[in-house]
Amino acid sequence: MVNLIQYLSFALFLLALPVQGSTQSVFWDSPEAYLGQARPSDTPRIFAPGLLTEPGHFNFTTGRIAFTPDGKEVYYAINTQWYSGKDLKLKYFIYDQMGWKGPRLLNAHYSTPTFSPDGSKLFLAGGGKAGVIWQSKRTDTGWSAPVEYLQRSYALYNFIETASGNRYVGSNGTWGKMQDMNAWDFSILSNTDTTIRSLGVPLNTPGFDGDFFIATDESFMVVSAKETKDNQCELYISYRKKDHSWTNPKSLGTLINDGPAHRWGEYVTPDNKYLFYTRGTSEKDCAIYWVRFDDLLDRFRHTNFEPYVKTPIADQAAQSGHPLHLTISPDVFVDDDGNHTLKISAALEDGSPLPDWLRFRASNRTFSGTPANPGSYHIRITATDTAGATVSTDFTLKVNG
Repeated sequence: MVNLIQYLSFALFLLALPVQGSTQSVFWDSPEAYLGQARPSDTPRIFAPGLLTEPGHFNFTTGRIAFTPDGKEVYYAINTQWYSGKDLKLKYFIYDQMGWKGPRLLNAHYSTPTFSPDGSKLFLAGGGKAGVIWQSKRTDTGWSAPVEYLQRSYALYNFIETASGNRYVGSNGTWGKMQDMNAWDFSILSNTDTTIRSLGVPLNTPGFDGDFFIATDESFMVVSAKETKDNQCELYISYRKKDHSWTNPKSLGTLINDGPAHRWGEYVTPDNKYLFYTRGTSEKDCAIYWVRFDDLLDRFRHTNFEPYVKTPIADQAAQSGHPLHLTISPDVFVDDDGNHTLKISAALEDGSPLPDWLRFRASNRTFSGTPANPGSYHIRITATDTAGATVSTDFTLKVNG
């Protein structure tokens, strides 16, 4: 009898689960969700213009916006300058049976709100300290005061915790100085490991890589890519592969990347329906935008992935009068559509043919030949996929006498 009662209780519990999820889904899809704003199409628009900022003085929304898992609270930051935290404020709206209430001040000098997957913790940046992640916990009366949750000697920028317990940040890690923005990479902190690891190529580039959003299930990332010295960048998407590596990021298109601007503070709603981000060419036009995202998320998963260089070829040496045999590693190029589709070719760096003594066989990616005289050759290897997209890498072959 006890077992039967336990079984029936468990069955009733399972039946109740869809009801709870359905209730949350109903609110996300209701006219009241998203502060009652009309939903955007595939053309981005400013989110809640005039509602988020403070009247009477110049200020603007900045960085990441974040909704609670049920969609009934929204948190964001306002500021008066891009590069100062002096006037930074963390604001929020909350929905109850009477409608939306706000904006209200949660904390001064904090920004970049991010919820834990269950919504019980709120992670923040700021507090006047670099390399620190702050945490507030949900209480019966609201949120606890922020306390230091994670501190390192390196940057912990745009902290996001996923359902698996992995934690993602933009950081200089242990491989570069915090002041050297070009050393910052999209990185991971394992829940069971205190070390930080760069996510490597193709997500990371020789420039600044720090602004991003990662899905709770770690299935995709939206990143700020191709960032220039004056912070202009575009939004790209990358998908996680079965081996937990990442696809070559793709541009989210010209409607989102509609000219030079700084784009950061990426956030995607739990149902993947909308993408939010901050866009501005200066403080004067800086605002949080939103755009329909679920169609883009699916569409770009099925378009061509451009090949990329995973492992550059080291410079090589040969001896005049001695046979040369050099095989290019299959790890040099990666095509997320399938490596077997790439066509590999070789020429000198200036586009002219290889010297007569040097032969390149594409079928097995092998150089062979016997150099007669000393000299240096700057060689370019190019990979071309079936869509005509190309990528190249160079190396120097030095023939010694």
